[in-house]
Amino acid sequence: MLYAPHPPQCCAELTLQQFARLDARFLHLPELRARGALALTVQDSADLLHAHLRLRETDGVGGEWRGTPGQLDEDPDGPTSPVLRGCGEAALASALALDLGGVQTCGVCIHELCGVLEGWPRGTVYLLSRQTVGVTVARRLNLTSFFDRLELDLLMGQDFVGYAVVRAHGLAVDGTSLVLRAGN
Repeated sequence: MLYAPHPPQCCAELTLQQFARLDARFLHLPELRARGALALTVQDSADLLHAHLRLRETDGVGGEWRGTPGQLDEDPDGPTSPVLRGCGEAALASALALDLGGVQTCGVCIHELCGVLEGWPRGTVYLLSRQTVGVTVARRLNLTSFFDRLELDLLMGQDFVGYAVVRAHGLAVDGTSLVLRAGN
């Protein structure tokens, strides 16, 4: 795994075990590959770590996956964002590998979530709206994007009115996934 913090001042080549200390989801590489979630997980990790990532497999598979911070923000109709738009909570967790390795979703109230998000320098927020088939992803906000952060501040001031569920995703210091969920 090549890890280059953004803006790229240096880069490091890490083994998968070393990189898993930054994002533990990669301990489940065979499962990610089997479910076809590897490309999206690499991109999500790039956003959460705010780093350019390049995963190269040399164990006979020989694939390469890249993640660039903010790539989904710059191209909302890009190849991966439609995968998330319109999917439910379980499908979102599966696509981002948040259902592997015992990741716990912590239920919080909207006001508590707002307080936590104000202190997060990076992470992603998924806004889900109520549809006839349940709740589905309507919008994704990247906390490192100035415009997404501005929109988030406006939505927090209105207690996320119009959205049924707000999910915040981040990474803890030990690389485990943090998932906070608030419902309206």
